[in-house]
Amino acid sequence: MEITSKGIQSDFIFHKFEGITTDLGDCMSVRTPNNPDYFFGNYMLYPTPPAVGDFARWMTRFEAVFAPYPAVRHHTFQWLPSDAPDPAALEEFKQAGFTIDETSVLATRSVHSDKPAPDGVDFREIRTDAEWLAVIDAQTRDGFPQIPLEEYRRYKEAIFANYRKMSEQGLGDWWGAFKGNELVADLGLFFDEDVGRFQSVETAPEHRRQGICRAMVAHVSNHGLAAHPDITLVMHADAHDVARGIYCSVGFGEIEVIHAAYRPPV
Repeated sequence: MEITSKGIQSDFIFHKFEGITTDLGDCMSVRTPNNPDYFFGNYMLYPTPPAVGDFARWMTRFEAVFAPYPAVRHHTFQWLPSDAPDPAALEEFKQAGFTIDETSVLATRSVHSDKPAPDGVDFREIRTDAEWLAVIDAQTRDGFPQIPLEEYRRYKEAIFANYRKMSEQGLGDWWGAFKGNELVADLGLFFDEDVGRFQSVETAPEHRRQGICRAMVAHVSNHGLAAHPDITLVMHADAHDVARGIYCSVGFGEIEVIHAAYRPPV
């Protein structure tokens, strides 16, 4: 199956490093053996949106593919961007307890940073054990709907173990915004041959609306473009979240919208 989506291609930076992808002809499976709790690391990818009546067929296919891996207890389906999905088809998933995810894929080859970081805020790569632990604490602070906090923490610890390995192998970095020794915001940026993909932009609640996120995205973008001048930077954002506007304000623009359906373990 040909991956024609720039946004989904950027996901494969991580799937190639930590996952196993299998082309099944009419669809593709993605599996992350060391992190079975990872919704978008263990899923089925289809070339087109679901049609009415596809729900049962897709579920049967998922169960068959993941039957040898009982630790994967969720269900996630994604499809390549195309025309808007049929609302009636999506309703079949919603009635079965699925959430429909709508992701705005943003991209740019340059950014502008007309607003500097607030006084006292410095940006630097995460390097020490204590800094990586602080990032995991920050990234799990708010939890995730329908997921027990201990399971969400387990997922984050596993995914950040891979981010750290990628960083140590020169594939990108995790960055922190610090006030003194306090981590107030963080994000990741990782690369393949022609794409740099941001990951999990997060700002502590008490430090939001101060311009830290905007300045950090601009700073890290410029750092990445200086090191990799021929790449395109890609950012995934909730299509309905205010953070999308922050990214657009420094030069990112929407190139496509990706949809998916996921259901936590039931």
